[in-house]
Amino acid sequence: MNTAFRRHDKQQGAIAIVLGLTLVVLFAMGGLVLDLGHLYIAKTELQNGADSSALAGAVELNQSATGIDNAQAKAIAIAQKNRYDFSTTLTLTAANISFGPSPDGPWSSGASARTSPQGQTFIRVDTGSKTFATYLMGIAGIASTSTSGVAVAGRFVNDVTPIGVCAVDPANKTAQYTYPAAPAGTGLTELLEFGFRRGVTYNLFGLNPLGGPSDPYLINPVDAPPGACDASHSSANSTAPFMCTGSSAVVSSGSGKVYTNTGLSAGKIAAALNSRFDDYSGPSVCDPATAPPDTNIKEYPCKGGSSPCVASAANSPPTGWMEPGASTLPSQQSVSLSGSKPNYRLPPTFTTPVTAAQAQFAGYGVLWSYGPAYQSNGATPAKAGTAYSVADANANPMYSTAKATYFDTASYPVSPGASFPASTPPSPYNQTSGPTFQAPSAAHPGRNNRRILNVVLVDCRTAPVGPASCGAMDAVGIGKFFMTMKADFSGGARLDVEFAGLIEPVPNSEIKLYK
Repeated sequence: MNTAFRRHDKQQGAIAIVLGLTLVVLFAMGGLVLDLGHLYIAKTELQNGADSSALAGAVELNQSATGIDNAQAKAIAIAQKNRYDFSTTLTLTAANISFGPSPDGPWSSGASARTSPQGQTFIRVDTGSKTFATYLMGIAGIASTSTSGVAVAGRFVNDVTPIGVCAVDPANKTAQYTYPAAPAGTGLTELLEFGFRRGVTYNLFGLNPLGGPSDPYLINPVDAPPGACDASHSSANSTAPFMCTGSSAVVSSGSGKVYTNTGLSAGKIAAALNSRFDDYSGPSVCDPATAPPDTNIKEYPCKGGSSPCVASAANSPPTGWMEPGASTLPSQQSVSLSGSKPNYRLPPTFTTPVTAAQAQFAGYGVLWSYGPAYQSNGATPAKAGTAYSVADANANPMYSTAKATYFDTASYPVSPGASFPASTPPSPYNQTSGPTFQAPSAAHPGRNNRRILNVVLVDCRTAPVGPASCGAMDAVGIGKFFMTMKADFSGGARLDVEFAGLIEPVPNSEIKLYK
C-alpha cells in the first residue's frame, strides 16, 4: 500500500509538466498561425504598394532628366496612397527608388540617372525592411519579424522614331507589279509594301493626307492605346529626345493603334532629326554621346531650280550616279492621287503591260541612294526577293513612261564599304570614300545607319479619333526610311527620305511589372 502511494506522489508533478510543455507548443503553433499570417498580410500590402508605385513611375520615363524626376515624384506620391500593417502609410524617399536600362539593372539612383537618362526605362521600388512586433511567437523568443516589398516596372524601348505618316496603300501590306516583257521591258516584278517602293525618295510632308500638303504626325512615344493618353507626352518638347535617338515605345502588345498629335513643324524636331548629320546646333536637344551622327553624313539632294533642289557644283556629286549624259535628274515631286497612276506608286490594278495611262510620272526624287528596288519573291503574300541591278532598272519603264537610262552604270557603286556586311547591296550611302561619302567630325564617332528612321505607317482613310494631341489611329506597320537630306521645317517644310522596306515583326512595347 505504501509503495503504491509513493508511486502516485511521484506522478502528480508529471501532469503539470506535460501541460506546461503542451501549452508552449500550442502557443508556438498559435504564433506561427497568427504572427506569420500577420507577416504575410503585411508583405502583401508592401508588395502592392511597391507594384503600384513602380507602375506609376514607369509611365513617366521618357529618357530625359525631367522624366526621371517625374517618375520619382509619381512613385513617391502613389506610395503614400497605400497602407501596410493595416493602417500605416507607406512612405518612400528617393533612396527607395532606382533606375536602369533593363529589368535586371544595373541600377542607378535618381540623381545619377538624371545625368544620363538615355535608355533608363525601368524603375525599381524597394520599400525597405519593415519590422513588426510578434503576438505569440515572443514566448518562443522571437520578439519581431520583418519583410519588404520590391517591384520593377518599365518597358523595352524600340528603335521606332515617333513619327507617323500615311501608308500609300494601307489595305495591302505587300503587292507586286510585273513589267512588260521585251522589248518594252524585261518582265521582272517589283515589290510594293503598303504602296511604297524601295529605293524611291518621298517627301513625308506630302503624305498626310495623300494628294495634299500636310504635316506628318507626331506619335506619342510614351502612351499607347488602350491606355490613357497624356497630351504633354506628344508635344514637341517631350518627343524631341526620342527624335534624337530614334527610339520610343509606340505600339503596345495586343493593340494596332497609336496616339497621334497633328503637326510636325516645330524647329526643335527638325534639329533633333538632323543630329544624324553631325548637326547639333540650336534648338537641338541632342548630344553626340547618346545621339551620334551617321558614319556617312553626305546629303543627297534633288537637282533643279527650286528649293530644296540644288544645282550647285558642291551638291552635284551625290546625284552623279543618276546623271547619264549629264542630265539634270533627279527632279522632285510629292505624292499625288491625280491620274490613274500616282507619283511613286504603281497602278493599283497591278496589270501588265504598262499602258500610257498608267505610266509613271517623269518627276521623282533621288533614287537608290540607300538601296535598290526589289523584286517580289512570287509568294503569297509577296515578300522581298532579288535586289534589282542598275542594268535591270535601266531596262524597264520603272520611273518614266518608257524604259530609260536612269542610272549611270559606270558611276553607281559595285560593292559596299568595308564597315558594312558583305551581303549588303552596294549603294552610294554605304561607301567609305569617294564623292558619295562624308565623314562626321573627328570628335564625334559615327554609327552606321543612324540616318534610318523607323516610322509608324498609319491608315489615313479614317481621321484620328479624339483630340488633336491624342488622336487614336490605326498603325498598319513600321516603315524603314533613309534621310537623304537634313530636315527643313521652315517655309515649305520637307523631310526627304528613301523607303527601304518594312520592319517585321512590328515591335511592341508596353509597361509591365517584371519583379
